Amino acid sequence: MKFWWASQSQTYAAIEQGTLWTCPLRDGRALESRTLIKQLRVGDLVFNYASGSVRALSRVVAEWVPSPRPSGHEGKDGDPDAGWIVRLEPIVTGLSLDWRELPDLIGVGSPGPLDKDGIPQQRYISVISDEAGKRLLDRLEIAVEAPAEQPGEQLDEIWDLGETDAATIGRRRREQARLRAYLLGGRADSCCDICGREFPAALLVAAHIVPRAVSSDAHRKDFASIAMLACSLGCDDLFELGYIVVDEAGLVQAGRVADTPALASAVDQLANRVCAAHSERTAADFAGHARLILA
Repeated sequence: MKFWWASQSQTYAAIEQGTLWTCPLRDGRALESRTLIKQLRVGDLVFNYASGSVRALSRVVAEWVPSPRPSGHEGKDGDPDAGWIVRLEPIVTGLSLDWRELPDLIGVGSPGPLDKDGIPQQRYISVISDEAGKRLLDRLEIAVEAPAEQPGEQLDEIWDLGETDAATIGRRRREQARLRAYLLGGRADSCCDICGREFPAALLVAAHIVPRAVSSDAHRKDFASIAMLACSLGCDDLFELGYIVVDEAGLVQAGRVADTPALASAVDQLANRVCAAHSERTAADFAGHARLILA
């Protein structure tokens, strides 16, 4: 278990809904204080800081995945809407530990959240040493217990993104059906664009190359550019979760670090295969997907 610091003055409302989300800069650069979100692991503790005080303590319940910008994380005009999300479980909210007490508790300077003068930096996520994390817990008088297993209904709430508009869901399903029909072209079976194996149509998914939510309306209608057929026997999930990417030459490559030997083996079996969906039309979207994963 590690301790982390999240500065959320602009997105504090997201603490209650249990999300950390960030994205690259407008020019595509990825700051370390943003990409650190990819190092948070289930069970890690996060001190949520906003408006001059430590406001809450949260626990990581699901590690990062690529995600469009969720509610509670509004950006400025021109900010990217494709990034990474981590799910949190708020343990204690309503705290108010003033920043002036922090230097004695967590120290100053890199890699922590305070500069050499003890002032909170403009850094989204920082790591905190075990000793500093324990001092903060003692000062806040918080005893952290091991997380209990969550019943199914509570887990559903953790992952609920709030998209309950039936009309919107209906429109998306119709769009997805049309996209899949376009990719299949009337065939009863076809090959997965990633692994190359032939499957019945029922086992092939119309996989968006970049998240649908960050595409413009015009781009969503450009079926030849936005999607591919990926099998539901692993390729769709491996690509969507970022364990594999497609490089500028159209070759499948490893993406995020595989967490288990079995997963690493699955990725290795696909590495350096030619992705049949890569073309001049799709290259930009594949590059955008890779930037999100590898940043």
